[in-house]
Amino acid sequence: MTVWRDFGNLAEQGLLERVHGGARPPARKSFEAGFEAKEVENAPSKNRIAAVAVERFVSAGDCVAMEGGTTVAALVEHLPESNLSVVTNSLPVALRIRASRPALPVRLLGGWLSGVSGNTVGAEALREVSTTASTVCFLGASAWDAGCGPMDPTPMEIEIKRALAAAASRVVLLMDGSKFGQRSASILMHPRRIHALVTDREPPWKIQRQLREAGVEWILAE
Repeated sequence: MTVWRDFGNLAEQGLLERVHGGARPPARKSFEAGFEAKEVENAPSKNRIAAVAVERFVSAGDCVAMEGGTTVAALVEHLPESNLSVVTNSLPVALRIRASRPALPVRLLGGWLSGVSGNTVGAEALREVSTTASTVCFLGASAWDAGCGPMDPTPMEIEIKRALAAAASRVVLLMDGSKFGQRSASILMHPRRIHALVTDREPPWKIQRQLREAGVEWILAE
């Protein structure tokens, strides 16, 4: 009976479909929205966050690592047009830089291309990350839980994010406030591995305490 109650709760959230004798994934529904669908969500907030992040954490001569989240992609329009290099596993980010910042050298990491996010993942991408060294790494996350910290839905994407963070001198997480208090499938990394969080909304007090205990600076993009 406990299993059937759990099935009912998950069906109400749209995470599975009840069928006779069991359950199955919901028809024609992805567990993770694609890049284009995510890009339009809270777009003004993402733009403010990106502007503040570049102002605070990007300097001339830096090598900037950017993963493929839509808030991170919003950084491109605020980057300097020269005297900077970028390393990314995101095809959308690389194409956006080519279109609006063509003078910036970009290293696009190889690997298997995700049909959902447009990011390269897998063993080849991880090997390439190990040969990089960046001044600052910008990451996004799908959720921030007061108990677990930042979370994401896809383990292969998480591997690349962790590797990019490990190769950087500073790690900055970009997240709009709608994701506070939410949960996703997997823990991205411990907050102690993050140097700063840039957001558009004051975090709930439990998350503020978590940030203080982990030594994470949080910056409000107003």
